[in-house]
Amino acid sequence: MMINKNFFLDTHKYLNKIAKEIIIPNIGKLSENEVSTKEDNSKVTRYDVIIENELIEYFKNIGFSNIISEESNSELIKKNEYLTVDPIDGTRNFINGINKVAIMVSFIKSTRCEFAIIYDPIGDIFYHTHNNFIFKNHKQIKPQNYSNQIGFLGEHAKVYFKDIITSYTEKIRSRSIGYDVIEAIEGERSFLTVYGSKIWDLFPAMSFLKLLNFETNLPNMEFDYSKLEKKIIFYANL
Repeated sequence: MMINKNFFLDTHKYLNKIAKEIIIPNIGKLSENEVSTKEDNSKVTRYDVIIENELIEYFKNIGFSNIISEESNSELIKKNEYLTVDPIDGTRNFINGINKVAIMVSFIKSTRCEFAIIYDPIGDIFYHTHNNFIFKNHKQIKPQNYSNQIGFLGEHAKVYFKDIITSYTEKIRSRSIGYDVIEAIEGERSFLTVYGSKIWDLFPAMSFLKLLNFETNLPNMEFDYSKLEKKIIFYANL
């Protein structure tokens, strides 16, 4: 399996097919029996499961064997090399008909991210990282230059991060880490906080934020599991 431009072009084409056939026709139109609540009180829909299964089959067919996904996590996390899949990041938005959802993928090898994908299925915008660059619809883009801090801090976070971000313009969270990162890429958000994250949304987000030259309260930006229980802030260095 070659990780090259054709790989990303083909993956974009496949994700667009999923968007057209599953996400766009059903966003905001789910019946009660298509939605359930998980043990952690998060929501899952039948379409999360359908898309996840489609993505697992797609990536297995092109050579990825160790795949960790949101609805069928496994002991594969202990492997040195693995692909993560988040079929619908922003499930509550999907349920409520809010067009801020993303499909997120990352490929981790020896605590380094080889590539990450954040796909906006509504706008058909494909962002990916590879070889220490960020691409938007397969064209390399440069990090933004932020003139002021913009983002959202809850009351607890304001205290916790009072010495990191002291002056900012408030921008409410999108309820999708992936979409928050898209806004950071586009210069519409200069920081975001991540609490209780999972490997399939944190690691793709980290890949982009690292290349956006964001600062963080993490001791390092390696892709290891110790970060999953931390309260993390990523912020632009003005």
